[in-house]
Amino acid sequence: MGKTGEEITITLGKGDFQRTLNQEKGGTDPAFILSLYYGHYDEWARSALNFRQPRDAEEAIIGPLIDTSLGVTPQREYLLRNDPAAALLGQWDFDSYLATAGIWPSKDVGDDFRNEIISHIPVVFVEGDWDTSTPIENTLSVAPYFLNGRVLIVEHGKHFALKQIVEDSPDIVTALIEFVRSGKTTNVPMRMTLPVAKFQVPKFPPPNKSSGRVKNQDI
Repeated sequence: MGKTGEEITITLGKGDFQRTLNQEKGGTDPAFILSLYYGHYDEWARSALNFRQPRDAEEAIIGPLIDTSLGVTPQREYLLRNDPAAALLGQWDFDSYLATAGIWPSKDVGDDFRNEIISHIPVVFVEGDWDTSTPIENTLSVAPYFLNGRVLIVEHGKHFALKQIVEDSPDIVTALIEFVRSGKTTNVPMRMTLPVAKFQVPKFPPPNKSSGRVKNQDI
C-alpha cells in the first residue's frame, strides 16, 4: 500500500537484493534473509519502493566529495571488480563513485597518495570481524606497512567496533587511552571477544517444520 492507501505493484530483482544487502542496517540481519527464504517480501518491497522515490530534502554530499577524490589505484579497482563475492553482492559499494568521479569538483589526489608507504608512526587498527562495510582483509593488507602499528581484532565486532569496546570493555579502553598518551601499544591486546549480538527475530510466526520451506514467489 502507498501513503494514500492505493495498491502499488513493485518488481524486485537481483539488483534490489544486492543493494539491500550492502546497506549498513537491515540487509545483513538474519531476519531479512529468513524473511526472503520463507517468501515474505512485504518489508523488502516497501524498502525498495521508498528508495526509488524522488527526494525533495537536501542531501549531504561530503561523502561522495571525499570518496571520489580519494579514489582507488588501477590495481585496487581490478581486485574490487574481480572479487568472487561480487557475483553475489554486486558492486553497489563502489561502482557509482568510480562512475561519477569525473563530475564531482573535488580534485583527484593521485596514485602517489594512494599507494602504500612504510610508516614508523605508532597506530592501532581496531577491526571488527563482523564488519560488513570494511572487510577485515583491508586492515590486514595495510597493517604490515606500519612498523610500529598494532591490530586489535574484535570478534563479533561490527563497523563501529570501537564504540562497542567503549561500552563493553573498560580495561581495553584504558589501554587505548594509554596508547594515545604515550604511543605505547604494550597493553593493547591483539584480539578480544564481544558478547554475541542479539539479532532481530522475524515478524512472521515460525513455519511448521513438517511443511518445509515456502516455495519461491515471483519477484
